This record gives sequence, C-alpha cells and structure tokens, in this order.
Amino acid sequence: YQRRVRDITNNLRSTMSFYTSNHDSLYKSDSNWSFITQKVHQLFKDKKLKELQLSKISKCLMELVGHENDITLSLEYKNTLMKGGMKCLLENLNDEKRRCGDNFDLLYNLGELWSEFMREIIPTLQLIFANIKHLNAKGDSVERITLEQFRDDVVLCTDIETVIQNIVRQKDSVYEIPRSVIQMLLVLGNLANSDKTSENQRRICNLCSLVVKPYINPFDDVKTMQQY
Repeated sequence: YQRRVRDITNNLRSTMSFYTSNHDSLYKSDSNWSFITQKVHQLFKDKKLKELQLSKISKCLMELVGHENDITLSLEYKNTLMKGGMKCLLENLNDEKRRCGDNFDLLYNLGELWSEFMREIIPTLQLIFANIKHLNAKGDSVERITLEQFRDDVVLCTDIETVIQNIVRQKDSVYEIPRSVIQMLLVLGNLANSDKTSENQRRICNLCSLVVKPYINPFDDVKTMQQY
C-alpha cells in the first residue's frame, strides 16, 4: 500500500512538473511574441528601431524558434505582424489626407512612404527574420511577402488607380507622377514573375502599363509591347 501511495505521489509530482514547465514555456512564448509584435508595429509607425531594441527582438525570436515551428512563425508574420504594420502605414496616409484636406497629394505622399518603406522598414525586417527558414524558402522571402502585403493593404487601398487614370487622360500631365511612385509600381509589378493569378497583381501591372512606356504587361493575352 505504501509503495502504491509513493508511486502515485511521484506520478503526480511528475505530472505537475510537466504542466508547470509547459505553462511557463507557453507563457514565455506568448510574452516574447507580444514584445516582437509591439516592436515591429513600432517600426512601421516610427520607421526606425534602436539597436538595443533590435538585439532584444532577435533574442526573443530565437527563443520562440525553440518552441514554435517555422511554418507557425511565418503565418504569424503574415497574419499578425504585416497586417498590423500595413494598417499603421495606411492610417498615416489617411491622417495626412484629413490634415491636408483638398491640398492632399496622394502620389507625393505615397512616394515618400514608399521611399521610407524600402530604405528603413524592409531592410530591418530582413535583418530580424533572416533565420526563419520558412520565410526565406525557395520562391519566397521576407521582402517578397512584405511587398505583397504592401501592395494589397496599402497601395490598392488608396485611390491610386483613379488618380493615375485621371492624370493619364490629360496626356501632358503624365510626367507629374513622381519617380518614386513609378519605381514602386515597377517593383510591385515585378512580383508578377511568379504570380500571374492574383487580381491585385493584375491591377498593379495595369497601372504600370499606364505610366511606363514601353511596358510588357504579363497579364495581356497577347504579350505585345505598348508604344507611345
């Protein structure tokens, strides 16, 4: 009888130890991810992170890698980090639009945002998530995933199509489109090299065909070079 009580007690201790350890691990995992999410969204708001913050993010991420698989982290990157980050960028544009009223220049502000996005945000994200293999697998990358989210959740959530179409109708005004916006459209248009099924990608390529001459639209049934 005493032996059985001792065995049951040991089993209970072992079980409690397992659940305590597992709970601590999950709590630490959630805590790390909350910190990473907060700092990445801060990057989208402020366009920069301090070196000490980057170091702590990397440490938290490495601890997460020990508990989560790469597929889970890559899904969280797309569904949590990027969705929230792009929302910050779009809100900044909308705040500027409300502040400027009728004087708001969408293309100018979008061009400025694009320049900061490419200069500060994407390189920082590449540095932070370089070791997440599923985010950097063949045919995919942090840069590509982030650009696709920028295309879908920022650029195409503005009136850019209407604005560019109106400018192009006034043929003499086509060159008023900022060079940074033309660069943005070409970079986003290049995503079609491995994605010719996305409706959003088709919309971007159609914009490219309006502002870049000559341009081969990969979504055209007959790939002919458009002329002036």
